[in-house]
Amino acid sequence: MKQYNKLMYPKKRKSRMSRVNFLTVLIFGLIALFYSSCSTTMKITEGSLGFLKGQEKLRVVLNFDDAMLQGKPEKTYLAMEQPQWVERWEAAKSSSFKENLYEHLNKNVHIQCGDYPDAQYQATVRVLSVKRKGIGKYLEGPGTREVTCMVIFTKTGDPKPLAKIKAKGDSQGKSSPFAPKAANTAIFIAGAVGGNNQLTGRAFGYVGQDLGRVIAKKSR
Repeated sequence: MKQYNKLMYPKKRKSRMSRVNFLTVLIFGLIALFYSSCSTTMKITEGSLGFLKGQEKLRVVLNFDDAMLQGKPEKTYLAMEQPQWVERWEAAKSSSFKENLYEHLNKNVHIQCGDYPDAQYQATVRVLSVKRKGIGKYLEGPGTREVTCMVIFTKTGDPKPLAKIKAKGDSQGKSSPFAPKAANTAIFIAGAVGGNNQLTGRAFGYVGQDLGRVIAKKSR
């Protein structure tokens, strides 16, 4: 009986190890699937990014001409706000929003992206809307921030679109500071802790992250 138990013990241990190995492979497989889905969240809806192959720089322009704030045209919404708030908002558009976009874009792409007027190609990030997920008609206040944009690629100096990208992201930064999921219209959600400009800036970081991943994948 002792000899039998000795012979059987390794088999039981091997069985346990097999189950552990299976679970390990399963967990890592699910993680890989998750990140794979995140990397394809932005969709190229027109053209392709092949023209960026071999390019060293890409000019990226943040454009608010068509922006809606809390469902109102930007000009109309800003008329409702206090002058100090408007001043801070305008400053953030040309500083922290753009900086977050550039920073997280460059972390995920092989091309230098930023304000490079001499670059051969340009990506215009057209902001379509900025919303607060919370009660009230103003942007300032508790709740997540949702930024919707359309990215249009052109040759510098030529308005004809070479490619367009749209995506839908939804993340509050629980598992990672910048890990949005996406699907049809460029929507990115920031977490709910912080002031409006800080949260909106984080949302632009999400835009930059996913945009960089798509450019890196589709332009090689």
